[in-house]
Amino acid sequence: MSLEMQDKKIKIAIVAGEKSGDELGGPLMESLRAANSSIEFIGVGGPKMKSQGLNSFFDMEKISVMGILEPLLNLRKLLKLRKDLKNFFISEKPDIFIGIDSPDFNLPISKFLKNTLNLKTVQYVSPSVWAWRKGRIKSMENYMDCILTLFPFEEIAYSESTIDIFYVGHPLAQKINLNDEEINLKAKKSIALLPGSRKSEVLLLGKTMIKAAKELKKLDKNYEFFMPLSNKSYLSLFDDDIESFINVSFEDAQDVLKKTKMAIITSGTATLESALSFTPCVVLYKTSWLSYLIIKPLLTIDFFSLPNLISGKPVLPELLQGKVTAGKIIESIKSIELKDSEFYKEEFKFIHKTLNAGGPEKATSKIFELLH
Repeated sequence: MSLEMQDKKIKIAIVAGEKSGDELGGPLMESLRAANSSIEFIGVGGPKMKSQGLNSFFDMEKISVMGILEPLLNLRKLLKLRKDLKNFFISEKPDIFIGIDSPDFNLPISKFLKNTLNLKTVQYVSPSVWAWRKGRIKSMENYMDCILTLFPFEEIAYSESTIDIFYVGHPLAQKINLNDEEINLKAKKSIALLPGSRKSEVLLLGKTMIKAAKELKKLDKNYEFFMPLSNKSYLSLFDDDIESFINVSFEDAQDVLKKTKMAIITSGTATLESALSFTPCVVLYKTSWLSYLIIKPLLTIDFFSLPNLISGKPVLPELLQGKVTAGKIIESIKSIELKDSEFYKEEFKFIHKTLNAGGPEKATSKIFELLH
């Protein structure tokens, strides 16, 4: 990076729409500011991004919706929030826009700012065009300058596109790094239960996880369970006195995964945290039946969990929709226990090496290249 760019006053518009985006945004902002202390950030984010100086235009939780039906039910509110944010950006005249994940919210902002201010536009985390709706790529070419990808398999989907695709890997691979001693110290019968970061996920899958835990405890009293909830209020969603047989904690999922031998996890970034922590997990995915019926014919992937997609094979057991039952979860836990631990160690080492590709620092160099 040139000395000119190091000293130049730069205003960056940046938007994350959910917790995983905020987790990416915080380190990126820290890296950008380390390269240029004069940078000003405007936009939307959560606690990690706020800690780096972002005064969020509105509460990030307001746009943290998932699936197909939930965004439709909140469409009027989401459109109003996006319109207000667009107007704010127009008045502030930033130098570049960075959308972090949440493509249904962020891509229209990129398009608007490209057409209105001719801004450079970056999407940090590719839309899941590698899984479905690949046709979006063609329209994205009209307004998207660069996509920073987290996973190597994403580049294939853009092989015929004019968009600048730049693989930066995942910052979690830099953050989570266990040695052999830590891996070997994990208690044999310890299981982490991660029902998700959104209330809707916890409601859909939390009770099934607890039912499976109860049944496993009956089969072998030596099983120990740990549930690191992302929000203290989620504890009230469960009818049972789960704390009588589950060690409940809050906002410490990574620490729990580093210490547990196995896990049962709602599909998402947590499955990646689990693999990088050398903790094999059963991966669950469940949505409303209507959403699933709409999505299923459009899917073009063999797996839905990130570790399996990176490895290109079924390293972890996956349970989808109707197969998400206590019985199937128990079968999957047993299948993990029967596998040689060296198998998982080798697979997870491969994932760690693949994703440790530069992260926020590499993304920073690309963003300054676009600003030059």
